[in-house]
Amino acid sequence: MSLVDTHCHIYMPALKSRLDDVLSRAAGRGLIRLLVVGADEASSFEALSLAKEISSIRTFAAVGVHPHDAKELNGVIPEELISLGENEHVIAIGETGLDYYRNLSPASAQRDIFAKHIEWAKSLKKPLICHIRDAYDEALAILKSEGAHEVGGILHCFQGNKDHAMRAIDMGFYISFACNITYKKNEILREVSASIPLDRVLCETDSPYLSPENSRGKVNEPANVSYVYETIASLRGMPFDELTKVVMENSISLLGW
Repeated sequence: MSLVDTHCHIYMPALKSRLDDVLSRAAGRGLIRLLVVGADEASSFEALSLAKEISSIRTFAAVGVHPHDAKELNGVIPEELISLGENEHVIAIGETGLDYYRNLSPASAQRDIFAKHIEWAKSLKKPLICHIRDAYDEALAILKSEGAHEVGGILHCFQGNKDHAMRAIDMGFYISFACNITYKKNEILREVSASIPLDRVLCETDSPYLSPENSRGKVNEPANVSYVYETIASLRGMPFDELTKVVMENSISLLGW
């Protein structure tokens, strides 16, 4: 098997405190690529540090500021953070986007910083990692108006409907499904994963969050991405190994890793 996890936060204490074991289990499940995604300036530095240090699995970083923390930036992405984007280990910008579910930052601040991330990604010609919750129509409108099609990217931990997915795909984006797809009551999401073009499907864990159905309430980790693959393969009626090959090809097409 050759699995990829296109979104995780292994710098979080719940995983970093036992990182050797976490990586060993991931490698044992066939994981060969890992994208560690920053959520603010400090975690972006940590993500890059891990991308440089980890040797057991090829690891890369994304750097950016989560919409929850948009209010902390006062409309400006720090130069220290922007400089990280030039590093060869950084292959994407984000996570960034809009989150109107928790509204931890004012919507205006989220929109402003989201647009600045898009401009940043375009300047580097690197794809975006987008976090969107309860804001798909507005987020997709911003991606379109800001010319995000020039770089494309990932709608991570997708929770929208098929129309949202297809509008993103039309702009050159990929749709990444996390372990919440294993929840049997998540019918709309499962239908989306089974019906969108296969060449736009990616898999992730968003660990340490969103553990799969068989371990809900526990800390999630990259090894569990195998359950995302299993679920999507089953829903699409295709062999597991075939899906792993397609997702690997998709991830290489976008991320070049």
